[in-house]
Amino acid sequence: MTSKQSEIREVIKEASELETEMVPPASALPPVAIPEIPIKRVVLFLIFFYVTVVAVRLVLLEGPSFLGSLRNIGKQGFQVPPSLTVLYGYFIYMCVACQFFPIPTLPPIAFTAKIFHPVLVAFVGAMGTCVANLNDYVILGWLFRHNKVKKIRDINTYKKLLSFFDRYAFITLSAASFLPIPVDVIRLLAISRAYSFPKYVAATFVGRFPRYLIIAYVGKELPAKYILVIFLISVIPAAAKLVSDIIKKRRRA
Repeated sequence: MTSKQSEIREVIKEASELETEMVPPASALPPVAIPEIPIKRVVLFLIFFYVTVVAVRLVLLEGPSFLGSLRNIGKQGFQVPPSLTVLYGYFIYMCVACQFFPIPTLPPIAFTAKIFHPVLVAFVGAMGTCVANLNDYVILGWLFRHNKVKKIRDINTYKKLLSFFDRYAFITLSAASFLPIPVDVIRLLAISRAYSFPKYVAATFVGRFPRYLIIAYVGKELPAKYILVIFLISVIPAAAKLVSDIIKKRRRA
């Protein structure tokens, strides 16, 4: 190798090093620390809660069932008496309508508002949704410890959302609960950050109560036959997803 070639290579090397120094390094997002998600207390609460409410319905309350009344809403001349068992059944229904059991909630709210005052319907429905979201907290909290869900923490979009969520957690969760948008991502953020149970429940109620109140007032004026049609239509996405999941599992097997 000639001295001239050596000099050229030396110049190229120095230019490369200078270029590297001049270009600022890409801002790397800090590693996401996944806090311990204390789900045991919530699991114990949910077990005690569901056993208690079912026992109260079976042992202490007598009257028409909520689902039976909802099923007969389309029949001509059918009228549901303002029975406590219907309101209680509506509450239980809303308690199980979670992400992993995606039964429709809009038609039951509209149906119950035809019997009870919309404010009461919105309040009971929002309380039920608070319990249902605890189901999501437990299930997602458990799944987040495993690799399939834990991989989300490595996605840059998720990391960027974390900084915003950590600053405005309550407002973000409340707004997502009110607006007619998929709330699953925001709920996952809250669970992955081990967001406080009381604040998690309170934000859910703050967002859901006004949303359910609007639905209840509209449903009160909506003809009964249309509520049944809405119920049947709203079942389609959940049924399609269930069939799709079954088909995917069979293909993998």
